[in-house]
Amino acid sequence: MKKLFVFVLAALSIVACNNASKNAEVTEEKAMTVDELFGKIGELVDSQVVVMGEVDHVCKHGGTKMVIFNPETQNSIHVNAGESGNFRADQVKDQDVKVWGKVEEFKVDDAYIAELEAQLKDDMAKGQVDEATAEKMDKSKKSKKIGEASPEDDLKHKQEFIDRQTQIDDMKKELADLKAKGKDHISYYSVSCKKYEVIEEKENKTK
Repeated sequence: MKKLFVFVLAALSIVACNNASKNAEVTEEKAMTVDELFGKIGELVDSQVVVMGEVDHVCKHGGTKMVIFNPETQNSIHVNAGESGNFRADQVKDQDVKVWGKVEEFKVDDAYIAELEAQLKDDMAKGQVDEATAEKMDKSKKSKKIGEASPEDDLKHKQEFIDRQTQIDDMKKELADLKAKGKDHISYYSVSCKKYEVIEEKENKTK
């Protein structure tokens, strides 16, 4: 009985080691470069990926997004914070990072563009700005309408509306081009980050 018990323990140990090896293989999956992922990201929607690149930009509004790219080709991948927690520009800007996450697709079609146009029209009528612009303003000015704001704020708000209309016009043109090719939506791809790490801290890190 004792020998049988020892044998069972040994067998369980072997199984555990094999499983650990398989898990290690998954964890140590070869990372793709930005260029490699950029070239086939549409085929990897909902797939788990590992990608490496240099951090070109970190969202100023809470660090919820960053862009990694290849400085030579200028190909880039948008990364959303996801489970990893928000990104800190002072830690990752201009650094080479490795990102683990899932590829996601955001589709823009006629219905979505119509919603954007309706929202812009409503905001212009009310003299309001979108959330991103509101965050740039002093709290005491957030509730003011364009007519009640200072001339400087008035100009900023009007420019924000112009920028939004330009983005909508650009999306309309891009969607029209895609429709001519048989596609009824624009696809925007990103990686929802599960975790990330700085590969090697550079001496010329941006403060």
